[in-house]
Amino acid sequence: MKFAKETITLLDQVNALYPGSVILRGNEEASGAITHDQVSTSMLGTRLMVEVNDGTAPDFLATSELLMMLLTLNGYPQVYFQLKDDDAELTHQLMIMTTYLYQPALRAIVYREQAAHGLLTDDVVKGVLAGVQQTLSKETADNNGEAALRLLTLLDLQVFLHAVPSDTTAIAETMTESYPKAWSAAKKIADAMRIDDIKDPFTVHRAVVTAFAMFDEQMVAWDLPEIYASEFATLTPVLSERQLRLPLAQVFDIKHMTMIDRNTDKEAYAGLLKNSGQNSFVLAAPEDKLADFFKELYQTPVKEVLTKLGQPFAIR
Repeated sequence: MKFAKETITLLDQVNALYPGSVILRGNEEASGAITHDQVSTSMLGTRLMVEVNDGTAPDFLATSELLMMLLTLNGYPQVYFQLKDDDAELTHQLMIMTTYLYQPALRAIVYREQAAHGLLTDDVVKGVLAGVQQTLSKETADNNGEAALRLLTLLDLQVFLHAVPSDTTAIAETMTESYPKAWSAAKKIADAMRIDDIKDPFTVHRAVVTAFAMFDEQMVAWDLPEIYASEFATLTPVLSERQLRLPLAQVFDIKHMTMIDRNTDKEAYAGLLKNSGQNSFVLAAPEDKLADFFKELYQTPVKEVLTKLGQPFAIR
């Protein structure tokens, strides 16, 4: 498959930052629908393979994946999964849902960039809508089994349509008719994320934290289980130079988690940002002299703690 010149230029930009090499490959067969799972990334030794598995909109899919990579390589917030439940299937489900919930904030920048390069064409919009309708069944009064999936899918669609340069009024009307509750809830979250303001690591972080909190609020309103992404997922903290110099106790609260550390299978403690309650790092504590350990930890400068833990952070 041939990719456009601009896509190859973007691939070169990613390769200039990535420590190994990134290869792009595509499949000619086109389904007519566009979904994010049509592009996959896998490791081949030191090489990273980005593979577009559908020929409907190869440049849209490839640039979407490459721009996401470029943002993370430039220090934009990422999600890390350092905790797990006893139920492996539940942990896996939470990881997938949290990732889906995290991505629209980064894609606000990605879609805007794609629109600037003329990639959000009428055909791409048509394909994305076909992908949504292929993923979701219509909403009915007695069918809330897909409620969470609808909300996650339609939140991303809200962010996508916000960047589309053509008139999307008719699309919004169709979505309102097919998914009245989910579309309205997705709009509420998208509005609170302040899509137009998402431009740098700090505003991405703020939008992700908003999405995490409001998704759970909506689950409660629908009498469905919360996913507690703000505590389950570690989100790269974005801190000012002043915050990095402060003692840990002034910036974070330490919470003993009910879930255990994925790497050690031991009890875990998470550092939650005081202003949002967002999990920003996970640590293990010694089995003895716990009080002394935490007393010293709370007095240690934030930057020193994060550096010792190997936890990436961005500077605001």
